[in-house]
Amino acid sequence: MTIDPVLQLLIGELGERMGLGALALDGDGTCALRFDGRSTVNLQSRPNEDALWLYADLGVPKSGPELYVDLLRGNLFWRATLGATLSLSGDEPPHVVIALPIAWRALTGAQLAARLETFINTVEDWSELVNGSADRSEEHT
Repeated sequence: MTIDPVLQLLIGELGERMGLGALALDGDGTCALRFDGRSTVNLQSRPNEDALWLYADLGVPKSGPELYVDLLRGNLFWRATLGATLSLSGDEPPHVVIALPIAWRALTGAQLAARLETFINTVEDWSELVNGSADRSEEHT
């Protein structure tokens, strides 16, 4: 896969802002970032869409299928996900995946870092719910 050099520069700038040095997408247009040993956020280039996808596997819902209603409610107008989408993987048992497409061409490294920070906070909130360490409350419904 050919990675747009402008996108590679943007990812490099993100890495510098985060104190990671030379961050870059690999030959498949991906990289993964681990935060506080808890959350892994993947970046995936979608060149045909001029999009950079942020996504995270939140794991198997501890409460099982009874969490599915909360996930669907969280997707309603994306208000509880801050623009991201919650879904279930094809694994058995299914994992909860959260994903956010970003149109990156007009972004600076600072803007991408801010978007990533918001996404990480959303990942951590939903991860707590999926893993049963947060109350199923109005916050996610």
